[in-house]
Amino acid sequence: MAEQVAFRRDIGLFMAVMIGIGAMMGPGIFALPGELAELVGPLGVLAYLAMGLLTLFTALTYGELGAALPLAGGGYSFAGRLLPRPVAFLTGWFFWIGNATACALYALIFALTIRDYFWPGASITLLALGTTVLFAALNFRGMAAALKVITAMNLVELGILVVFAVLGAAHVEPPHLKPFAPMGLGPFLPAMALIYVSFVGFDLITVAAEEIINPARTIPRAILITLFVGIVIYVGVVGVMMGVVPQEELAQSDVPFILAMHRIFGAWGQWAGILATIMASLSALSVTLGASARILYALGRDRHFPELFARLHHRYRTPHVALLVCTGVVIGFASSGIVRFVASMSGFGYLMGQGIVNVAAIALRRRMPNLRRPFKVFLFPVVPILGAVTCWGIVPALEARSYLLGLLLTLVGGGLYLMRPANRAELRRAPAALARLLLRIKAKWRKHMRVLIISGDKLGCNIADRLLAQDEYRLLFRSAEHQVTFIEEDEAQCRMLEQRYNVPIYQGDGTKKELLEQVGVDDIDVAIAASKDDGRNVITALQAKSLGIPRVIAIVEDPDYVPLLDENDVVAISAPWATAAMVENYLDRPGVADLFEIEGGVASLVSVVVPEQARVVGRRIHEIDIPRACVVAAIIRDRQFVVPRGDTEIEAGDYVLFVGPAATIKKAQDLFQL
Repeated sequence: MAEQVAFRRDIGLFMAVMIGIGAMMGPGIFALPGELAELVGPLGVLAYLAMGLLTLFTALTYGELGAALPLAGGGYSFAGRLLPRPVAFLTGWFFWIGNATACALYALIFALTIRDYFWPGASITLLALGTTVLFAALNFRGMAAALKVITAMNLVELGILVVFAVLGAAHVEPPHLKPFAPMGLGPFLPAMALIYVSFVGFDLITVAAEEIINPARTIPRAILITLFVGIVIYVGVVGVMMGVVPQEELAQSDVPFILAMHRIFGAWGQWAGILATIMASLSALSVTLGASARILYALGRDRHFPELFARLHHRYRTPHVALLVCTGVVIGFASSGIVRFVASMSGFGYLMGQGIVNVAAIALRRRMPNLRRPFKVFLFPVVPILGAVTCWGIVPALEARSYLLGLLLTLVGGGLYLMRPANRAELRRAPAALARLLLRIKAKWRKHMRVLIISGDKLGCNIADRLLAQDEYRLLFRSAEHQVTFIEEDEAQCRMLEQRYNVPIYQGDGTKKELLEQVGVDDIDVAIAASKDDGRNVITALQAKSLGIPRVIAIVEDPDYVPLLDENDVVAISAPWATAAMVENYLDRPGVADLFEIEGGVASLVSVVVPEQARVVGRRIHEIDIPRACVVAAIIRDRQFVVPRGDTEIEAGDYVLFVGPAATIKKAQDLFQL
């Protein structure tokens, strides 16, 4: 057996922060403030602050995902394990586009700086080629080796930026900041979209997760430190630039940072600005090039691309084949010389991919509830939802021509994905998967029902607790709750209900038709007789049914009452297994024939009647994507017991009995009723 080659874990917290800082502190801060001055004027300072705060939503999401799933590939790896395969592929494709074009942008800016200040007339293509090959060689030996060079460049760059922000503050002239918003607030969102690429960097920390020491602790800390440092430096540097150089002059400069450095510190300041620009370009190029190779490696590892891309060098344990391909692509884009177009496409790729990653964080909580999460996002799922809205909401503010190229590249990626027969088969199953998803969503957003609970004792309270549950979905949309009304005869129990629930409570005998009429038959969808007395429950249920209440449930222990209740179209639930979950299950899933819990809720058993239009009709059990934690325990067909086997074919009208955890049981129910 061949020896398995794995990544070497040798990146600590400091080096992880250097990955983020190296990518975030790219040449954007040295060049984009000039464009920002032309677009919104001094208001650009707030654009950097606002963009940083909005990026925090996505950064927190990455912190939870990176700590729980420390896998090479970053955002793509998260989507690959939590979202449908086609969506996961597109996520990786978007990230690869963003990283590859960002590499090209950094190489191009470096080449332009060298040509303008050191080597007039030099070939941009040759300069980009030499620089990219050099840093590809460093990454070939491992990210830790490359980070030794990157760390030195980051320290030089950060030192110059901090000195500029601190000492330059004394040179700010307030008249240069007036008017603060000369173009109004209209261009504010496009300005934020323009500078978004400056905040890309924290996500690359998760790309190298398999090389980070103690990733569960290190990754979230490194992400938040990177973003905090970036916001502080950006706001300080841009504020000084806007306050030192007049808006009109700053807007006309291609290198506004160098201009501001020269204005404050003279000739030596100009050369310090040139040095910082070069350091920023090279450090960002090195980190992003390594990230691009690792994303391509992950695409090959998951068999979206040929497995050739998933090879690691036996000695250095780096994805050398993927790195070679990325190097060629970066050189090609950098040689084009189209700076703004390449930058716009980079933003497009990052924003689309990071929006999907926020959705993956929601899927993580749902699909892997028992997964250990060393770092948890607060206010879940509000934070990842806001992260996705922020990312996708900024895309329309990018340059219009990026949409055309983005669409074209998306189609190219889709074509490559469909080259594999297994992927084509997966795509053919997408409509059924989408239908199952919609059915599950429908179950979550259950109908708002008016429920009358007759008896406020322990069982009635348990049912009310279940129906009024404020889970993560209903906290966002309160109208999804059921409206509960109580009838209770005991005065002390009524007082307890008043303190516990903010619902209407009628005091009196629930078996009396007059009291039921007071509640208002037209205002009730479901009546539940839930007292401890079988006889009272039967009388109450029959009274409610005679008044025309559409759905009536009676909790009874004596099975002799069941035929009488069935004859009058009253649902009878046997008391030994009567739980709030059973009542809710009946209300939300009327196709379920029976349900009871095993060992206090550890597992549930439920039987489902398969409708004629169900997709599972005519299919064998082994062909149906039944959740792993759930099993088909039995099938009742034409009053005959059928032992389920893998090749047993499902027929319309079958009573299928499932056993498994409650959450998994619901998925199986939806699948067999679809």
